[in-house]
Amino acid sequence: MKRIILLFLVFAGFSFSLAAQKVVTGKVTDEDLNPLGGVSVIIKGTSIGTLTDADGKFTLTVPGEAKVLSFSFIGMKSHDLEMGTRTNFDVVMSVDVGLLDEVIVIGYGTVKKRDLTGAVTRINADELQTEASANVTSMLRGAIPGLSVGFNITPKGISNAKEMLIRGETSLRSDDSQMADANAPLVVVDGMIYYGDLADINPVDIESFDILKDASSAAIYGARASNGVILITTKKGRPGKPVININTSTGIAYVSPAHYPLMNGEQFIARRKAGFEANERNQIMIGPGYYNSPEDLPSGVTLEQWKAYDGSSAATDLVGVWLNRIGFAAVEIDNYKKGRETDFSKYTWQTGLTQDYNLNVSGSSREISYYLSLGYTNNEGIRYNESFNTIRSRLNLEANITDWLKVGTNTQVAFRDESPIVVGRSFYNTPYSSMYEDDGVTLTFSPSGYVNAPNFWYEMVYHDRFIKYNTMNSKIYGTIVFPLGITFTSEFIPRFNWNRNYQSWSTGHPNWAVEGGRALRQNTTIFEWQVNNMLKWNQTFDIHTFDVTLVQNAEKYQYWQDYMYRRRFLPSDVLGYHRMQAGSEDIEISSNDQVSTGDAILARLNYTLMSRYNFTASFRRDGYSAFGQKNPRASFWSLAGGWTISEESFFNVAWIDQLKLRTSYGTNGNRGVGIYDALSDLGTGKFVMITNGTPGYTSLLYTNRMANSSLKWERTSAFNVGLDLAVLKGRIRANIEGYYMITKDLLIPRQLPNITGYASVMANLGQVDNKGIELTLNSINIGTKDFTWSTDLSMAHNRNKIVHLYGDYVSDPVTGKMVEQDDIINKWFIGHAIDQIWDYKTLGIWQQNEAAEAAAYSRSPGDYKLEDVNKDGYYTNADKQFQGYKNPVVRLTFRNVVQYKNLELVVKMYSNLGHYRANNYVRNGEAFYDRSTYYNVPYWTPENPGNTWARIDSYKTGFDVWQNNSFVRIDNVALSYNVPNKFLNKFKIAGCRFSLVSENSYVIAPWWSWMDPEYNDYSPSNLSFKINVTL
Repeated sequence: MKRIILLFLVFAGFSFSLAAQKVVTGKVTDEDLNPLGGVSVIIKGTSIGTLTDADGKFTLTVPGEAKVLSFSFIGMKSHDLEMGTRTNFDVVMSVDVGLLDEVIVIGYGTVKKRDLTGAVTRINADELQTEASANVTSMLRGAIPGLSVGFNITPKGISNAKEMLIRGETSLRSDDSQMADANAPLVVVDGMIYYGDLADINPVDIESFDILKDASSAAIYGARASNGVILITTKKGRPGKPVININTSTGIAYVSPAHYPLMNGEQFIARRKAGFEANERNQIMIGPGYYNSPEDLPSGVTLEQWKAYDGSSAATDLVGVWLNRIGFAAVEIDNYKKGRETDFSKYTWQTGLTQDYNLNVSGSSREISYYLSLGYTNNEGIRYNESFNTIRSRLNLEANITDWLKVGTNTQVAFRDESPIVVGRSFYNTPYSSMYEDDGVTLTFSPSGYVNAPNFWYEMVYHDRFIKYNTMNSKIYGTIVFPLGITFTSEFIPRFNWNRNYQSWSTGHPNWAVEGGRALRQNTTIFEWQVNNMLKWNQTFDIHTFDVTLVQNAEKYQYWQDYMYRRRFLPSDVLGYHRMQAGSEDIEISSNDQVSTGDAILARLNYTLMSRYNFTASFRRDGYSAFGQKNPRASFWSLAGGWTISEESFFNVAWIDQLKLRTSYGTNGNRGVGIYDALSDLGTGKFVMITNGTPGYTSLLYTNRMANSSLKWERTSAFNVGLDLAVLKGRIRANIEGYYMITKDLLIPRQLPNITGYASVMANLGQVDNKGIELTLNSINIGTKDFTWSTDLSMAHNRNKIVHLYGDYVSDPVTGKMVEQDDIINKWFIGHAIDQIWDYKTLGIWQQNEAAEAAAYSRSPGDYKLEDVNKDGYYTNADKQFQGYKNPVVRLTFRNVVQYKNLELVVKMYSNLGHYRANNYVRNGEAFYDRSTYYNVPYWTPENPGNTWARIDSYKTGFDVWQNNSFVRIDNVALSYNVPNKFLNKFKIAGCRFSLVSENSYVIAPWWSWMDPEYNDYSPSNLSFKINVTL
């Protein structure tokens, strides 16, 4: 009976489902009533849909609850239609010549692209969905001109905005890491200024990126925005029935083709022999063939002569004599004789498994909109034991309480585990070393017999590490709607970080046993909050449209860190960091608490006249506690205008659909200083003082930094001009931007003479100018029902120049004029670019016939030859020359999308051109010739001379070898298949896509002689299979 009832219910439900469905038909044409084939017709909020045929006609079975049909086609404005009770639709689509109705996020608000006055570029994440990886920055790399993103080499990916750069470097720091921090763009997520780890943002949750590049668009963020702004908008629920999306990605990470393998046994012996011949030179000092094998003696040298070279005439173990001469240890000799050769690559690198699983549920009704996601990522890298895993979740919830009150939250939670210890590469592990003892299980202490190089796996076995990061970033907001287009929004934005770093070094490691074990515990807590109160007014009066935004902002940052580092654990260190009280000796006990505050008020006006003339003005006044007491606040402003020339009555060029001119000028600030850099710091320490013959610890107090009560914001003034163009009914769209930026009052830590009692002072000094040009070209090459091909091409050029530094002037000995001094130590020169190379010029390698000339410079054949500019026989600063640039002169990106029926192929390439990078690996001095192995790279010998790779352990002090670092990289190749809806409808599945994605597929660097041109070591390539299902 139960089975009959169940069968009846299933049949009834099936019948009801059929009854609830209906069939709709229609025809889609352009403005000239020509049929449009290949138009996407879907039920809004789902993936249920179809394409129009060659006659523009379509037929679609839709569920009874479906309300809106959405029509979209490349180059045309999207069109939504309420279905109601209708079953037949005639739709006319108009050309979207420049995606003019697209909504752009501009900071504390939005604007239609047609009304945009600043340099803002949008990236829709949906367009990158097949290429997307588990890291946000991989989506941005090569995506737009003017934005450069660092190369990702870890399974975690890039975690900090300092790995990104918008429109070049404007600030100066002597430390590379501080330099990157000072030039990092501001990241904003859903209106929240984001200081968290970028790895905590799940790419699956992202709706779009908006990059603010000029002063006008970024000025609304004032003191934070001199380096540009990256606005990230996450997804929200869409009208219609609830949607469940499942996204999975599994694949492998493997060593990219751009690498040199480690040497095998034969290659290692040849290198060892060449190293001894080039440096010890006993083949010259004692006798020819000294380092040769007894089976490979040079002509004219007998075995007895060879044995007598080092008093081995009575020796019977000739192989042992030979291997001793080229520095083999006992274990290496034994393994050589037994024919045992170990490939240490398998203990150093791996093929990693990458996994990324995501589930999200979203929907929207009149009362509530929601988006809830949960993601798990577990990625292994290419280095042995390298892995990264994280759990990420997001809730975007918005509720309409009444017609005039709306409340909501955007909350992101992430749990990161960065505990795994990565095995480091060791060149001491030669091919004839032993990884294990004879039992094949126990690790040998010293694989090569060199006691100062313990087994590199000991670190992984005896070092226990627990590193966890728990983070929450949230925004809680409410919006009140008033009459006359006025709204008021209040936002509270808290951020929490709970970080734990616990580590112990076990006495099981012989080198650590003498310390009785070591352990540390570090607990870090961060709490930061921001409050934004925004009053907006938006109103249209006939041909006039006004959009006014007023904001009051306040913030507070608090940081607490406790650090305990101890050793000599009694009675045992078996519990490691779990029992710190067992440590009997303190290495360090410290705490570090920090706090900073800030506030701001700002105003912005967007005005549009007749939908063709646009004007934007903004003003912001910032306060920040890190600056000097005399300058706690600063003001920033901007003006911008736009003119859509193609809307004028006098403009009648039929093939030009849109022509718009934009220009802007404004000032932004950089508050990239340490929280207490304006204050003098007090350092503490301990030293041993003997009192009455008894030694004891005494506290030491000292100062490092001089206070500067006048410290103020670094300030950038920027001018931008842009031109937007669309032709041939939107099939070709172009954008060109030109800019000039002046940055003054640079925040520079200036060194002080010891007589002052201080090491340095943070001061406002100098000026750096930046200029550049950016070009974007988008084209629809072919667009038919079954086949489309579109291309995106972008180019960016940026150059900077140091105009002033410290203001120290001296008399020029030649002209007698007063000239400003350069900073030779940091290689900063007035009138030159920050990244311009100033170094000795290399002229290749000294050859055998140049031995006498090389000796005059204390060099030997096989060493690098430097140009002696003044011919005085010495290499001094007078011989250094300006040679080129470290950063690319031109950056190019080329992306093609080809679609054939349900198949899609995306190929993205990018290229950095015209720059140089130090390649000191060609000096062949990275590994000791007498105790190490190396990568299988060329090296100079008298028998095999060259002009790029030097001899083994060549002279390498005081100079760099600069090589052209230009390259072209095939960054992403994605092949996708969208399962036909007719098939999916049978299973109530709204959409399904399968993708095969290759990342970092190949790189071409014809003038570069080392590994990956963006990374000086093994870099990863990824191959993944992705499934995206929508229910």
